Amino acid sequence: MLILLLGIFVGSLTTVEAPAVKVTAKPQPIYIEQGTFDQSLNFDLIVENLSDQTLIIESVEVSVFDQKDNLVLRRFIDENGSRPSIQTIGNREIGPRQTSLLFNPFHEFESQVELSKLRYQLSFQVQNQKLQYKAEVIVLPMVYLTKTDLILPVKRRMIVYDGHDFYAHHRRFDYLLPQLQQLGFRSNFMRYSYDFVPVNSSGDMYQGRAENNGDWFGFGTDLYAAGTGEVVAVVDSHPDNRSFDVAALPTNPMELFGNYIVINHLNGEYSVYGHLKQGSSKVKVGEQIKQGQVIAQIGASGSANFPHLHYELQTGPDTRAEGLPSQFKNFRRSLGSRSVEVKRGRVDTGDILESR
Repeated sequence: MLILLLGIFVGSLTTVEAPAVKVTAKPQPIYIEQGTFDQSLNFDLIVENLSDQTLIIESVEVSVFDQKDNLVLRRFIDENGSRPSIQTIGNREIGPRQTSLLFNPFHEFESQVELSKLRYQLSFQVQNQKLQYKAEVIVLPMVYLTKTDLILPVKRRMIVYDGHDFYAHHRRFDYLLPQLQQLGFRSNFMRYSYDFVPVNSSGDMYQGRAENNGDWFGFGTDLYAAGTGEVVAVVDSHPDNRSFDVAALPTNPMELFGNYIVINHLNGEYSVYGHLKQGSSKVKVGEQIKQGQVIAQIGASGSANFPHLHYELQTGPDTRAEGLPSQFKNFRRSLGSRSVEVKRGRVDTGDILESR
């Protein structure tokens, strides 16, 4: 849903006959990922400049409403201050007839905040003119509870080296960039991904200089099926050389993962395990597997800077899918000298975990 537009010229209100800006929220539906103390909204604002002028984003404001349509809170970023908050948006300038992806800047709320409806209001300044446009989009998010009964796919002490928080590279996958569009990407299949890296008791991921795969504690570690399902894809032949064939991406974007396994949980959810060790797969396409079954080992194939497991839950078997929130059961979260038992919950960047 979107509501357009107000034009302001030299202080006077002017109605713009033709829409100049279109703002939509994607993907749909928009999910609330619930944690113990907070909740996250992982979606993007797609801004289309329908005019022949360059527009600059000058403010973004969100108003949150409860089920009775009463205001709960309001937040904004704008151009005020010596280092204004609007600068946290990487690319504020949108050229004529261009479309830009804006990562939702209001992505985290306390758990008691009711997120029934959110109204996003954006203001745009026309470059080199005293002309302003405003656009609005309404977001109606819903809580997503993972359908599949999941366990952590690694049974060693590990760190979530990079998850899907606002700063994680999985989250910041701008599929509207021309170079990514040319490679065939149309959505953020990595929206709720994790990079799991086994660590020692001190939290170190490797010993020595980390140049060789064997320097990493996790290389060759067994991986387990996070949930029951049917194997629908297996690639097992790529070397663990931390590289991939970019030229192959337009016809097979899954090349990013090097060796990988995809499991269909038969409920609209698919698990993807990427960067697997060459020759380590223990399953085949069409095989029915059980939760906890060993399926492969951690490797360094594909787009991997070092040995780790890339894991994600998504809506389909390949990169045309969208990511889905995933909650895991029966694990321990390490908090320095103490640890917390989690019966079911989410994990994210920086968490140190152990499966029970």
